[in-house]
Amino acid sequence: MPSREISTESAAAEDRDPIFVVIERHRELSAHHDAAASVSAKLEDVADFFAADEISGQRNLALSEHANVLIRSKPTTIAGAIALTRYVAGLPEWELPDDDAWHRVFLEGLADAIDEIGTAQRLGRSGG
Repeated sequence: MPSREISTESAAAEDRDPIFVVIERHRELSAHHDAAASVSAKLEDVADFFAADEISGQRNLALSEHANVLIRSKPTTIAGAIALTRYVAGLPEWELPDDDAWHRVFLEGLADAIDEIGTAQRLGRSGG
């Protein structure tokens, strides 16, 4: 039954850690952008293409802005830190920020979050 306990812990962490909301929003924006880009690619009429391409551009901007939110967000649980790390590691380049140094911001924030989680856990165990 250990797998049931782990999944229960993950579900509980998901309820407590807002990083799961940030990740889910990024998934939604990515799907919206991908859908709009797929429509644009199939259109042959120039006017239709430009209209669809405008929508695709707007969705790309929303995704890019949220990608910056994603890499600057700090998980509040170990399960959240693991989920965020795995999620970002699996993203294609077009779903990440355009800034070449995004990984530095992401890793520094993640390290700070893990340090804060560890400190909170140590204080919780010591009762203080």
